[in-house]
Amino acid sequence: MFGCLSVTTYKLPQSPSPWKIVGSVFGLFGGLMAPIIGSVLTIVSWFADPVWHGLSLHLAATSLFVISFPLLLLGAHCLDLLDKD
Repeated sequence: MFGCLSVTTYKLPQSPSPWKIVGSVFGLFGGLMAPIIGSVLTIVSWFADPVWHGLSLHLAATSLFVISFPLLLLGAHCLDLLDKD
């Protein structure tokens, strides 16, 4: 009569992978800070030397502007992976 015994087990949720957390923090923070630092470097390159001798400083500022969008995409992707878990 009582032959069917139902046992419910509880599994603790797994902690998220550390690379997902690091990727999301690095991507979002870097994606927000890169254009700010790039703006500051651009302004410094304008006032430091009006002739284009400071081309490396201007190139670094432009690179920071360009890298900001892929960093934001990386951070958003890692957050999606964390949400999926």
